[in-house]
Amino acid sequence: MCEGRETEPNYLNGLCDAKRINRANVSIVVGDSETDALALVRKARRRFEIDRDFDRVFVVCDCESEDLSPALALVAKPLKHITGRQVTIDLIVTRPCFEFWLLLHFEYVARLLPTAGSAIDLLRRHVTDYQKADRDVFRKVEAGLDRAMIHAARLKADIAEVGVRSPDTDMTVLIEALLSLKR
Repeated sequence: MCEGRETEPNYLNGLCDAKRINRANVSIVVGDSETDALALVRKARRRFEIDRDFDRVFVVCDCESEDLSPALALVAKPLKHITGRQVTIDLIVTRPCFEFWLLLHFEYVARLLPTAGSAIDLLRRHVTDYQKADRDVFRKVEAGLDRAMIHAARLKADIAEVGVRSPDTDMTVLIEALLSLKR
């Protein structure tokens, strides 16, 4: 379940195509009008109840200043797979916006980015023609995927040490799960 209608799905579809991820095992759903984390988690839960044959559920969202505690409380309640085993929802949050994850494909950034616009401005230093909803977004950043994974891990360690919340991203959890589905 993606908050964004195009940017996040375009990135994930591009990743699946480029890395030959078995698309029979991936369903990317857009949140449409839902933009806050709690509403997206609720929508993901409703979608799961329609088809309970998913092994994992991910909710991808931005968070500039939103209180995530209600969404985190709801993801803590497991879903029941068609076989009866429990399935959890992984909340994949990027602060301040998804473009910060894209920026990590090019450079390590740990300083406060007060708005989504500041992350987009930094990203445009590397992808000068970047526009939201770009269908080729993954192709434009693909060469830096391993770098982004390293940068995100380093950032997690750094922010844990200093106790800040932004910038941050959980995208590595989703990327690792997707890469495990390679054909």
